[in-house]
Amino acid sequence: MISMSRWDGQISSASWSLAKELGKTNQVYYVDYPYTWMDYRRERSLASVKSRKSALLKGKNATKLLFEHEGGFVKAITPKLVLPINWASPGKLYNKLSQINNSIVAQSIQDALAEDGIREFIFWNSFNPTYLYDPKALLKPTFTVYHSRDAIGAINEFTRKHGQYLEILAIQNADLAIATSQSLSDDLSEFSGKKVHLFPNGGDTDLFKKAWTESATVPQDLVKIPKPMIGYTGNVCQRIDYELLKSLAESHPDKSIVLVGPREDKQHTSIDLDSITNIYFTGPKKIDQLPEYLRWFDCVIIPFKCNELTRSIYPLKINEYLAAGKSVITTSFSPDIQSFKDVIRVANSKEEFIHMIEAALTDNSALLNELRYKKTEENSWSHRVELFWQLAFDTYQQL
Repeated sequence: MISMSRWDGQISSASWSLAKELGKTNQVYYVDYPYTWMDYRRERSLASVKSRKSALLKGKNATKLLFEHEGGFVKAITPKLVLPINWASPGKLYNKLSQINNSIVAQSIQDALAEDGIREFIFWNSFNPTYLYDPKALLKPTFTVYHSRDAIGAINEFTRKHGQYLEILAIQNADLAIATSQSLSDDLSEFSGKKVHLFPNGGDTDLFKKAWTESATVPQDLVKIPKPMIGYTGNVCQRIDYELLKSLAESHPDKSIVLVGPREDKQHTSIDLDSITNIYFTGPKKIDQLPEYLRWFDCVIIPFKCNELTRSIYPLKINEYLAAGKSVITTSFSPDIQSFKDVIRVANSKEEFIHMIEAALTDNSALLNELRYKKTEENSWSHRVELFWQLAFDTYQQL
């Protein structure tokens, strides 16, 4: 599996969650999102880069065992450094440089598989179409999968430049194409001329259930934050409706809004969140830590904008929030979020969102915790893996 997320990244990702779930009963090789020479020069002092130095520069110690189970394992593969090529326009030069990079990444996969004597394998590209969009040209997989997780053309200019047209090629080259939301599935099926199957995100329901079934001490960075706490977990990025967030804070000055995740707000808004006294940031946390934070939130929010990017999103956090038993308020950003409306509050306006907070803060009974968790049981990653195997089997039979 190759994706845009590294196994030790700052936030949880669908690709890494799937890799861990698949690794319980299969041999999984998870390929690091490749570092370019520019990345290395900029980030070489980071511990995460230092630990990969011999792999990045020399191709040595490129495979690392991360998890081992009775029926399988997960190993990470770190390719050698690749060329930074996004500056090039679509055409012959970009294609030539891309071929060099793809050869480097493919070689790292071949070396890891050869070391373990693996000859037959499934190649799964989880939303990284700028690498190995035609895996059969350099590798010899038994079966290939392309997995779209966002509207790549709407994320930012960097991903749009080459990602949009290469994703269509990746879909057309794959044996099986899947997408995480209905909108994404419909759009990509139309653009590619090929059936793209719906494959929604899941959640680690057993992990997040600990938020209401187990006791624990308050995380140190929450100790001094006044209650009640309105929580958000995830990237503070271009998806966020910052005007809504500001109005929410101003309308509820007696409540704390706690944002858990990496910050990119200064890249996407002129609103100074640091000047709003009841907004707090904890920084990014590993997925295993998130239940410790959700446990202490009185309600949680998904304050997303309603636009082309968010219309195609089935957010990981909805299953995580509900498995944690939390009362959820969200904007009506996508058709997929509507499928949860029996257990969450979906606001159709800024005013409605702000008004829903008071009621949401009181919805924290054991019965409601259980009902919310029950909603997510069918959405666990183990169920998603079952769905994948069914889709793969049906598709393989038709090849």
